[in-house]
Amino acid sequence: YYDETENSCKLCPKNTASISGATDISGCAPCEDGGHSQPGSGYCEKCATGKYYDETENSCKLCPKNTASISGATDISGCAPCEDGGHSQPGSGYCEKCATGKYYDET
Repeated sequence: YYDETENSCKLCPKNTASISGATDISGCAPCEDGGHSQPGSGYCEKCATGKYYDETENSCKLCPKNTASISGATDISGCAPCEDGGHSQPGSGYCEKCATGKYYDET
C-alpha cells in the first residue's frame, strides 16, 4: 500500500492481503476466517488438511500424532484428538482404527 506520509510503498501486515494499487492501509483486507498470509502478500491461504496455523511462526504446522484436522485449522485446537481406539500419523486429516485382531502399539 502507499504511505502518503512517507511517500513510499509499504508491505501490508501479516494476515492481510491487497491487490496492486492500494492507496492506503485500508486497502490491506484482513484474511477471512481460517486464512493467513505473509506480510506484503496479494492473497490469503488456509492450512491444508492435517495442519494448523501457528500464529507465532506465521506458518502451517503438522497436527501431532493421534490427532486430525480439516482444512483451515486456525490453531492447534483445530487438531482434534482421535476417538477411543483411533490413531493417526502427524499431519493426518483423519483417524483410523486397527482391523479386527490387531492393536496399535504406540512405542
